[in-house]
Amino acid sequence: MAIGKRPNNGKRPNNGKSQGKRPMNQPINRPESGRVSGASRMKQRPNADNKPDPRRQNQQRPVRKNTDRSGAVSRSSGQRPGVNPNNPAVSGRPSDLMDPKFSRPLFGDEPELSAAVEKEQVKTPPKKLSWWQVRKVHRKNRLIQKQKQKAEEEAAKKEAAVPDVLEETRPESAEERRKHMAKMRKRDGLRAAFNAFLCILILIGMMVIAVLYIVDYVAAKPAYAFAAEGSIEHTIGATALVVRNETVMTSTHTGDLMAQATEGSRVAKSQHLAMVIPEGMETTMAELHNVEQQIVDLERQLMNQGKGVAAKAVFSQANDEIRPIITMIRQDAILNKLNNMTSYSSSIRVLMEKRDVNLKTIDFDDEQLTALRTSETALQTQLENRANSIYAETPGIISYKLDGQENTITKQLLMDMVDSKCEELISNSSSIITGDLKIKQNEPVLRIVQNDVQYFACLLKNAPMEEFQLGSNHVIRIPAEGISISDCKVIRCSVTRDGILVVFETSNQVERLLDRRTVNIEIVQTKTTGIRVPVSSLANADYDRGIATIFVNESGYARGYTVQIRDYDREYAIIAPLENTDIPSISTIVITNPQTVKEGDKVEK
Repeated sequence: MAIGKRPNNGKRPNNGKSQGKRPMNQPINRPESGRVSGASRMKQRPNADNKPDPRRQNQQRPVRKNTDRSGAVSRSSGQRPGVNPNNPAVSGRPSDLMDPKFSRPLFGDEPELSAAVEKEQVKTPPKKLSWWQVRKVHRKNRLIQKQKQKAEEEAAKKEAAVPDVLEETRPESAEERRKHMAKMRKRDGLRAAFNAFLCILILIGMMVIAVLYIVDYVAAKPAYAFAAEGSIEHTIGATALVVRNETVMTSTHTGDLMAQATEGSRVAKSQHLAMVIPEGMETTMAELHNVEQQIVDLERQLMNQGKGVAAKAVFSQANDEIRPIITMIRQDAILNKLNNMTSYSSSIRVLMEKRDVNLKTIDFDDEQLTALRTSETALQTQLENRANSIYAETPGIISYKLDGQENTITKQLLMDMVDSKCEELISNSSSIITGDLKIKQNEPVLRIVQNDVQYFACLLKNAPMEEFQLGSNHVIRIPAEGISISDCKVIRCSVTRDGILVVFETSNQVERLLDRRTVNIEIVQTKTTGIRVPVSSLANADYDRGIATIFVNESGYARGYTVQIRDYDREYAIIAPLENTDIPSISTIVITNPQTVKEGDKVEK
């Protein structure tokens, strides 16, 4: 079958012509000219009673006006704007969706078309839809109809469910209206009060939670410490007078002191210790210092160039010896203690001179350095010829710090004096001995401690004499210096009005106390060794019975154990477990603030 041709079902004659085409010799079914059109017949057709329709008597057909862009209005009858009469649209079916503003012309009101236009329309018949397209359109229309009906039903249900509040609550009179408004205001006030009360409750709850969190955050948490092996010492404090066997050296000239030995160093007999430069030699000393500085700078420059390999070791040794003195200078400067600056300066100068002497033995193979050393030797010889040189008469430990009591306070005085004399010397003596670079004629310049023994004399109040028997050894601690002196032997012990007078003898730490005349000491009376814990970790302590309770961290839980208190002081306590237990022991984790926990509380591991 050819495309676009309808099949012949046997009811339509074919006559040997193409199907679907009208025979050209048959007339077309159209109104001829002169015949009455359908619109004219409708105008002449009466109603059932053969009376004119009153609804149509005064009805006028609307005249559509088209306005173009120029503003002119044109009238058209029977023709919609925007519709091409030569291409009429196919009429829609009743189920098709149409624009609500669209108005279909009544039957008989169609515009009369000319024969040429109708002939053209016959030549181009409207496109027919296939059966499945028609079915699809019908199905779509039914779906849209169902949706529309469902929406209308839901809207009706909602309208029926919502009561007409305005009609029910609408007051009938002014009094009822006033009561109604008062009721509404009361209801609004109650609602606002309830909302405010609810907000206040929420704020109070949040505040309580915040307070509880803060209290829990800042609350004391358990603190821990390890039980370790240690000791506790019981001491008695006092102020002691420091005495040494010393020899004083004087000068025959007045001038400036130039040290040739380090403060606190051991010197031999006949060793050159110092020079007293007389007045008028300031220019020579300045030239000597300038030459010495040039020599040091040149030696370092040559050492950096690779000359004098051994010089690097000499400089390193000198730096190691000077570094502790620099540290002490910084510490004294922080504590605002400037009494020892003279001794520090002398010691640093002696060490630098020692470095220069060692560098002279090294050959740098430099002519400029040789010339500078020759100038240095000439200036030193010039100073020595006019200065007063001091040499050691006896071996010992040298010190340039003097207080004027070196020949007065001796060992013999300590053995013979009474308690009042000892108290007077302690109160009148300066704690730290200072030195001065300005020397006067026939006055002491330096002192030499002839042996390694020093003595401590002190008054002990309310101390038992039985603990300080002659020949007994004790440990003396000096907190200010951070040292502990052992083997302090008692060489004198006498009863006084307020206590006892004790004199100790020791050969330890003599160099550390060369510049001290009096010191605050702590004499150790007893010492107990064992498991040491902070005294704050003892709970329910009964010091009279010697028992207490400690809490330990045992697998993340606080466990309490009863222990023995063997000894204690202000900071620590020596404890021991009971006979039937082995806790505590070394490395046991002890809770140092037991007031924050209870038996069985969960703690951090």
